[in-house]
Amino acid sequence: MFPSSLIIRLILILTTLLSLGTIGYMTIEKWSPLDSLFMSVITLTTVGYGVIKPLSGTGKIFTIIYILFGVILFLYIAAEFARSVVNVNVQKILGRRKMEDKLKNLKNHLILCGYGRTGLEIALQLRNNKFPYVVVDKDENLEALAIEQNFIFIAGDATDDYILKKAGIEKAKGLFCSLSDDVDNLYVTLSARTLNPDLKIVTRCVKASNEEKFRKAGASTIILPYEISGRRMVASIIKPDVVDFLDVVMHSQGGELELKMEQFYLPEGCCLENKTIYSSELKQKTGVIIVAIKRDGKFITNPKFDTVLKADDYLITLGTSRQLQSFEELVK
Repeated sequence: MFPSSLIIRLILILTTLLSLGTIGYMTIEKWSPLDSLFMSVITLTTVGYGVIKPLSGTGKIFTIIYILFGVILFLYIAAEFARSVVNVNVQKILGRRKMEDKLKNLKNHLILCGYGRTGLEIALQLRNNKFPYVVVDKDENLEALAIEQNFIFIAGDATDDYILKKAGIEKAKGLFCSLSDDVDNLYVTLSARTLNPDLKIVTRCVKASNEEKFRKAGASTIILPYEISGRRMVASIIKPDVVDFLDVVMHSQGGELELKMEQFYLPEGCCLENKTIYSSELKQKTGVIIVAIKRDGKFITNPKFDTVLKADDYLITLGTSRQLQSFEELVK
């Protein structure tokens, strides 16, 4: 409840007052260090044990002043405690109200169910790419983190339809199932598909034998973490240079070797519609490379220069952040 700086300050003040009281009684009354310390403690805390030895006139005046310091210290601690409690509660109330206001106006957002190790990495990627998202988790202590990092958090069980509706699943664009248990992820997938038939659902599946169940429940994409890890480990031995290159270019931020892969939708009436890749001069204008085109649910990989771009195509592109931004502006 108390900030560490306040605790240290209080300890220093208390230690200083006890030291001054002990030295004062030793000097004025000529008492032993133990008797002086004992008298300082019972006086400062105002416990009312009485005087251990008769006091001189000077000692009585010193004791009166010392008691006043004890009362002032107590009032100071009480005031700081009350201020800390009020500040924490006000921050929670304001933070919760801010999250609720954001949630009301949110649409085409992403819902993250589970904030464990996988969920934390998903949230980090979403935050870096500036996608709006809502975290759903049973751990109520995450609320303080949500207020600090400015993301929307709902404390509750993601398998509960009420919680999913509270997260705005009817207006959401996609949902991540990153709970630790396959049964919970399967239940969330089924509930989410029922509540929003058009929702993009990406789920974590620990056991490969459950993959078909997730598919039948309505999962759009199924991630098998152990299989992916295994392939990556083998590739690191068989094709180490390829893996190293991809790590460098895909995770460099603003460097010379930075490369990112993005997808862009070509709406009807777009300036690229009915143009070939060559005639559109995309490479010359933006520097972006089209590595694939998704059309009618099928991929055209490594398309030729004379491939005609059509409305409703999804272009899988490769380029730097600046090049991709230029391409996005051209498409819009």
